[in-house]
Amino acid sequence: MVIFILRHNLAKVLVDVDDEVYECENSLPIAAVLFSNLEYTLDDDEVLTINGRIDITDDYEAPIGRGEWRTGVFSSLIKDFCPDILNPMKPWYFVTKTLNQTKCPYKKGHVEIMEDFKYGTYGVPIPFNMLGEWKLFWEITTKRNGQMVKECNMQRVFLTDG
Repeated sequence: MVIFILRHNLAKVLVDVDDEVYECENSLPIAAVLFSNLEYTLDDDEVLTINGRIDITDDYEAPIGRGEWRTGVFSSLIKDFCPDILNPMKPWYFVTKTLNQTKCPYKKGHVEIMEDFKYGTYGVPIPFNMLGEWKLFWEITTKRNGQMVKECNMQRVFLTDG
């Protein structure tokens, strides 16, 4: 389980992301990126640290789209992730700035090592009516062998009062 903490004023919400990646309900294949070799620890100061590997199991050529999130509380559409990998205004920058490879394409067999990566605690307002179980869907589109391919992952997320 990945656990991190969101704080807003004096309130604290624990975000517990299930390690297991599931197929989406739209029958798309699971993305060719493995996060299963990552280990997560939460220290006494409530800082999440990540260690391990991220494995790319098939080619990802530009453009790499982050799909359209299903209608819900939060949604986003990123048409091409590649030009924005190192954009400090994007929410993924705190992770991508630490990668060894920061340009597309990502080829099959590429590995990124996370060593004592401090994920931390984040100040995000979460209404208490959002506590409970959620499903997080993320789609990726990419070009492989001249064809556009779509993949989708689903993970269970649990928000609890901390």
